[in-house]
Amino acid sequence: MRNLVVVFVLSSIFFCSCGSRAKKDAEAGLELSFWHIMNYAGPREVIAAAVSRFESAHPGCRVRVQTFENDAYKMKLAVEEASGNAPDVFFTWGGGPLQERARAGKVLSLQKCFQDNDWEGRFIGQALELCRWEGQLYALPLDLSAVLLWCNQALFERHQVEYPADYAELLRVCNKFRQAGINPFALGNMKQWPGAFYFCYLANRCGGTGLFLDAAAGKPGASFADPAFVRAGELLQELIALPAFPLGFNGMDDAPARAMFLRQEAAMYLTGTWLAARIIEEKPEFMEQLRLLPFPSVPEGKGEADAVLGGVNCAFAVSSSCKYPELALKLLEYLCADEVVTQWCRIGRLPALKTSPEQEDMLPEITRQSLQALQKASSLQPYYDQYLSPRLAVEHKNTTQHLFSGTMTPEQAAQKMGGGGGH
Repeated sequence: MRNLVVVFVLSSIFFCSCGSRAKKDAEAGLELSFWHIMNYAGPREVIAAAVSRFESAHPGCRVRVQTFENDAYKMKLAVEEASGNAPDVFFTWGGGPLQERARAGKVLSLQKCFQDNDWEGRFIGQALELCRWEGQLYALPLDLSAVLLWCNQALFERHQVEYPADYAELLRVCNKFRQAGINPFALGNMKQWPGAFYFCYLANRCGGTGLFLDAAAGKPGASFADPAFVRAGELLQELIALPAFPLGFNGMDDAPARAMFLRQEAAMYLTGTWLAARIIEEKPEFMEQLRLLPFPSVPEGKGEADAVLGGVNCAFAVSSSCKYPELALKLLEYLCADEVVTQWCRIGRLPALKTSPEQEDMLPEITRQSLQALQKASSLQPYYDQYLSPRLAVEHKNTTQHLFSGTMTPEQAAQKMGGGGGH
């Protein structure tokens, strides 16, 4: 009887090793291409480690990783998709561009895999919604971001300036800092999206998240030509006229603007939660003097004062042209594994997956405040350039840039957007 047990155990080991060997043989010489833009210290290493773990578990499969800058990536991805050379796995923000790809059949639905693995409870619902189209999931989100008002507490205290709660107070704050020779805001708007945050928030406070969603969907009675969007443009131009922004901001990139804020040459910085990871890398001691505020309310505005501008800042999709979709889906699992979530918290990023108390304890205090603001928000105002169709998203950035440069009136900008329709 003992001999039979030994034979059974040895047979089991043999068949398991054969199964494992067969799997390795089947994967031998395979390659997946993977493109992303998280190419700076912190996220870059976390993603590289996840890819390395995948390759260790699948030694026959090599992942060829390419990283890009933001704008170059958008152009490169569109060109390669058009020529039939899309990467197997790729970074996406979700929203309108992802939905356009889903509509065109360029990305795989992850819905079955998502349901089979019972992943619904692992991800934050707001993040998943930005990765869906017509009830199907097309990307797994890793990073959820929120744009809030970052303030240099030391400058506010030194110049005895009160933090602004509404737009009128914000104007007074800007005037006080300008008189003291300090830029009220750090802003580098060369790429257009940093300045768009101001318009998005002002429009939200004037008209609310619901108006934006209805206008984006092209619902009757809702349009980007609504008076709320005109009013947002007027308020933005008041800030520009103060001036609330540094000299030459339209020709400045975001990185020099961040450096200006870290050098204490600007009192406030309207940007996303990704700033914490940048500061930890570039000037960690600066974290102690940060104060986080919601964007101020607007008098007689119809929007909720606690609505937060935000969205998915990093998600992963699989191209429909991928030759090895099962392996690609496995790579997604590694990219969104619990180990990645832990490391994401450690570097100061907001995961789009639900976190344990132990993981949240790893977040910098300022990032925990951002998470709380998201959790308490009555609504999430999506980034226009993520949520809208690609064509309308470009129109939004162009019209906002015109507002900043004074080459278009608020009425003209609203009419230009309002004639664009929804998705």
